[in-house]
Amino acid sequence: MSPNPYFNPKPYIPASLSEIYDQLGSMILHAPTFLDRTLVFPDRNIDSEFDTLVKGFDIVRKKLGEERYAALIDLAARAKALFAADQDDTNGKTDQGRALLFEIEDILRDARRSRVKAKLPDDEGEITGD
Repeated sequence: MSPNPYFNPKPYIPASLSEIYDQLGSMILHAPTFLDRTLVFPDRNIDSEFDTLVKGFDIVRKKLGEERYAALIDLAARAKALFAADQDDTNGKTDQGRALLFEIEDILRDARRSRVKAKLPDDEGEITGD
């Protein structure tokens, strides 16, 4: 088998609140296994996707604040456990896991709104909520 031309030894990690939000959209669509059925990204799985998500949280931790950060870490761990317990999407835990991903989205939206209201600049100096 030839090497995968899309293999990246240093995978992408979302580095802003909006990039994490985008990551969640992908996760919601690919739950509960997170496998790439096209096989373009054969290394993608539940562990790699949640690792990426949590590393993104780590990058924006200061922007989130400790309370939001702790809530996001907890929600991610609980969602991962639910998806792992329903790999065939047959017992309802996938829907519960997706609901937790939507809760994560809500927390991110709240953090972004707070940043805009406080007129806090993003990494490029703009007031975007990132």
